Amino acid sequence: MFGYEKVSLHWVNRLGFLTRKNLSTLFGKAGHAVSPEEWAILLVLWQKGPQSPSALADVTFKDRTTVTRLIDAMVRKKLVTRTEDQVDRRRRVVTLSARGSNLEAELVPIAQTLIEQALHGIPAADIEITTRTLRTMTQNLSDAPQSALTKKENPK
Repeated sequence: MFGYEKVSLHWVNRLGFLTRKNLSTLFGKAGHAVSPEEWAILLVLWQKGPQSPSALADVTFKDRTTVTRLIDAMVRKKLVTRTEDQVDRRRRVVTLSARGSNLEAELVPIAQTLIEQALHGIPAADIEITTRTLRTMTQNLSDAPQSALTKKENPK
C-alpha cells in the first residue's frame, strides 16, 4: 500500500493549503478582502514593479487565464491598474495603485506572523535545509521535459 503520509509532497501540499486558508482568515479579520492568490501577485509587484500578465503568470506558477481573472478582480478592488505598454501597445502592464502599494505595510506583518507561527520551534539549520531541499525539488520538476512527466509506461 502507498503510504501518502510518508511522501514529502503530501506535506508540501497540505502546508500550502493551510497557509492559504490561514492567510485568508487573517487578512479577513484585519479587514482586507485580499485572497492568497492576489497576495502572491501583490508580492511580485511590490518587489519587481510593473509586470505583464504573462510575467505574473510565470512567477506565480498560474496559467494566464487564472492570472487575467485575478487581475480583473484586483482592478475592481482598486489594488492595481492595467495599462498599455509604452513600448508595445499590444501588451498590457499591471501596476500597483496607491491603495495596492499602501497595503504592503499592513499585509506583510500579517503574513510574517503566520510564517513565524509555522516555523515556531524549528531550528534555523532545519529551516535552511528544508528550504534548500524544496528549491531543488522545484528545480527538478521545472527542468523535467514535459514528455517525461506525461510519458505512459509501455507494458511488456
